[in-house]
Amino acid sequence: MSETIETESQSLTDSIIEVEETQTSNNEIEQIETSKCSGAISDFLKLNQQDLQTDLFVKIDSIRKVQYPENDQETSIMVDLTAEYLTQFLNDIDVDSLAKNQQFEKKYHFNIAPEGFTNPTDCKDKIAVSFDDKDCSFRLNIYNTFLVEPNWCTESMVVYGFKIKNSRIIDFWRQEAG
Repeated sequence: MSETIETESQSLTDSIIEVEETQTSNNEIEQIETSKCSGAISDFLKLNQQDLQTDLFVKIDSIRKVQYPENDQETSIMVDLTAEYLTQFLNDIDVDSLAKNQQFEKKYHFNIAPEGFTNPTDCKDKIAVSFDDKDCSFRLNIYNTFLVEPNWCTESMVVYGFKIKNSRIIDFWRQEAG
């Protein structure tokens, strides 16, 4: 009889724990939903505004000075975004596709190969943007593709992350891969 009581008591305790865990999960879900992003992928098009574009390039230059204190990035295989590339990309964006897919990419031929390499037209470069609607952030990728021996294209990539809030670039970061 004592054994049955302990089992019932244990089951009751398990039920209480499950209810408490469920309530905690529901509270967490409610908190996540209330902090949902108020931006949209179309906010990326605001980079056509001169002030916002200037803010972006100030941040790119500032972080490059930290990452390349000897100003030796030009000897690397990485290619950063330029005002010319950004303007071209913004003009090439298909707004409907951007809104529907929460991303957009476009191939180019920058014709910027690192020293000692070539850049034939079949090695396509690319700019791509995507949007994370959980935290209202953009991810902008710049791919530089060039020919390596024997005869294949390889790429390097610079990735920027940022948010646009109140006509300012915030939470900016930069990474390289390649």
